[in-house]
Amino acid sequence: MPITQFLHVSIGISDPEKSVPFYRDILGFKLIAEIRYDKSGPAHVMGFEEADFTVWLMMRDGYRLELIHFDRPKSAPLPERPRTNSLGLSHLTVGIAEPEKTLAELKARGVKVWEHTVGNFVEGAPGFMFLFEDPDGFLIEAYMARPDGKFPYG
Repeated sequence: MPITQFLHVSIGISDPEKSVPFYRDILGFKLIAEIRYDKSGPAHVMGFEEADFTVWLMMRDGYRLELIHFDRPKSAPLPERPRTNSLGLSHLTVGIAEPEKTLAELKARGVKVWEHTVGNFVEGAPGFMFLFEDPDGFLIEAYMARPDGKFPYG
């Protein structure tokens, strides 16, 4: 197969003033570059005849994340909040070490935490997880691994 590597994930955002600080200050991504595109080449590659958009390139733990905001054409609002069974990208997962402290800090920063999801994927297995939302409602799973570092499933 000629595909040689996985490079990045891109997430469309509605409000850079909320999303860029969220991914930087709460999830710990480092902002590498902010690039504005308003030429026909980038528009064409993104599937439009004309487009104006900005991309924030971010890195964490060797992974690149791109946040994309379109000024033109404007993104349609989501008809409903994303759910884990939505088609497409289901959620991101981040590792945590102190579940109670993480929950408290997220809430103190105004992040919507799905408290009804606090628990474990496999009943009785060591570990801890819960879901929370980015500013657009995209789901993020917080996961504390078992002491041996292995997943309780798969």
